[in-house]
Amino acid sequence: MANGPKDLRQFIAALDADGDGDLVRVTKPVSPQNFDCTAILEKLDRRGLRPMALFESTEDVEGRPCTIPVAMNVFATRERCAKALGFDPKQAQMPLSMFFAERSRGGIDPLVIDPADAPVREVVLTGDEIDTRKLPIVSHSDGDYGPCLTMTLAVRDPDSGAYNVAFIKAFYDFESKSRLRITIHSTDSLRALKIYEDRNEPMPIVAILGHHPAFYLGSMGLTPYRNDDYRTIGAFLDEPLRVVPSQTWGEDFMIPADAEIVIEGVVPPGVRMICDPFGDITRQYQAQTLRPVMDITAITHRAAPILQDVFAGHRDHMTVGQIPKEGSLFNTLTDRFGPIINAVHMPYSGCGRLACYISIDKSSEGQAKAVALAALQESWTFQFVVIVDANIDVFNEEDVLWAAMVYTDPDRDIDMIKNIPTVFTTAMGYRKVLIDATRPLDRAMPEQNRVPADALDRIRLEDYVEGI
Repeated sequence: MANGPKDLRQFIAALDADGDGDLVRVTKPVSPQNFDCTAILEKLDRRGLRPMALFESTEDVEGRPCTIPVAMNVFATRERCAKALGFDPKQAQMPLSMFFAERSRGGIDPLVIDPADAPVREVVLTGDEIDTRKLPIVSHSDGDYGPCLTMTLAVRDPDSGAYNVAFIKAFYDFESKSRLRITIHSTDSLRALKIYEDRNEPMPIVAILGHHPAFYLGSMGLTPYRNDDYRTIGAFLDEPLRVVPSQTWGEDFMIPADAEIVIEGVVPPGVRMICDPFGDITRQYQAQTLRPVMDITAITHRAAPILQDVFAGHRDHMTVGQIPKEGSLFNTLTDRFGPIINAVHMPYSGCGRLACYISIDKSSEGQAKAVALAALQESWTFQFVVIVDANIDVFNEEDVLWAAMVYTDPDRDIDMIKNIPTVFTTAMGYRKVLIDATRPLDRAMPEQNRVPADALDRIRLEDYVEGI
């Protein structure tokens, strides 16, 4: 730890040092609550540009000048996620997913430090000092319920004591400066909430609004129920996660010491308030419904904090879940089918959730369908699973669609599974589609044309084309 423990500003400094345009600093004043941040990122995205953005001059929710910058689009490229994990960004496709899956199996015990040494405890706000109106909370899409915090919340299992860290939405509450309205997606967090509510007890919860990207990527590891995410996050940081007793519960609930901002609070049992709509991962609005609330007990932060946010419904949102699921699914399928599994990809066209492309070394008919069915069992989010041959690059959608157009016989190679659980609301409803786009082995089919491999190995573009 020669450069100190990993945190958000260390990552920002590393991107600055790279000088490759992977970080843009927006110095002109912006109104996060008035869609300025997401409009800027949307315009960049439409040009194929997805840098991390640091908005240095912001306003709070009520439009007053704010000294807290906003960091967004941190996870918008696989290459930047690779950098965050200390992995070669040139290997940001399947090798990165496999690296992620391997890290998910590890763990490093967190390191408890003195509150006096914890950056997140430099400023402590309690009681009447709590005021979410002073935060530069981002408005994302025009139909959203309101400004929304999109980073992780942490809960602690009441029986095992394990910490679960998961991305959850926390909406600004227009009726109270000391309350947030929260949407919990994590199965483990929902289980913890049910236990607390069955006991008629408030659930302690904290929002972690800024940390090193590896912290958040580590929270996305596909791990068993009651896994301690603080340990898994340590594996992704490649060092112990530094933690400190919380302001509200002391050593009964530890918080990340190097976070930018932490909001502590409780979820009162049985209380529900109107929440959503919100433009979510599928680029559609999640319907308005009743959700739990978080009564804030303390806000602690650095002396000059940065508020981190996810650009919802865009690649910043999609990539952070895409990478871990690819690696975990590859491991699961390999355990079942052996070395015929070549690669797995969840494309952006399917929002990193709805579609899955899998390449295999097929040796007999029927293997593709068996692999596709197994993939469906591993993720309720999949609505399309496409199986291709190993010579097709699943990270090149043009290749995948070519295989589907050329090799797929609709009568025998496309199957629809009906009445099966799904997660997202699309026209598919409770149906899933499996497509075998592998080259058939039981009938004649022309060979795919290719430039000879030895010629490709022999030719160096630099010797023939200047400026390459």
